[in-house]
Amino acid sequence: MHTEVILIADDDRVILFALAEGLRSAGYTVIEASSGEHAIEVCGDITPDLAILDMRMRGLSGLDVAKWFNENTHTPFIFLSAYDDRDTVESAAKAGALGYLVKPVDIYQILPTIRTALTRAAEIRHLKEMEKTLTQALNGNRDVSVAMGILMERHNIGQQDAFEMLRKSARDLSRKAAEIAADIIGGKTLD
Repeated sequence: MHTEVILIADDDRVILFALAEGLRSAGYTVIEASSGEHAIEVCGDITPDLAILDMRMRGLSGLDVAKWFNENTHTPFIFLSAYDDRDTVESAAKAGALGYLVKPVDIYQILPTIRTALTRAAEIRHLKEMEKTLTQALNGNRDVSVAMGILMERHNIGQQDAFEMLRKSARDLSRKAAEIAADIIGGKTLD
């Protein structure tokens, strides 16, 4: 049994029903949206693990919804379309799609694509989390380096002594070195 939540947005009710039932039978939790507007509305309450978007729906198209996802929820998506011309496929790729399915679709034929897209989406989420952590660490290290330079100048000491002073202050105050460094950069002293 899968725990992933998949949103399907298609204005063709037959395709929407068939895909939803097929994916439910395969063990996925499925949310159905009969329009692009409905897909966005649903995502106000829940962020699906993957969205399958019809490229050409009335009202907001799949491309419109994909753009909204990219700007607001970062929900990964694949496109579903009756068109496989080069321009349409390129538009899907430029929008950031993890896959492209051509109608008519057979649920058993698309399951590998869905599993692959879910795996890629999980990897992308992990990479974004790592990037955020690394950025925070780099910013913290940058602050520590600047604070050490300030301490070296203020106290006419070497790099190692400045580092030890910063580390001791952090330990004594039960705070992180990056927090003490930000205070020093802000003009506070270690008194």
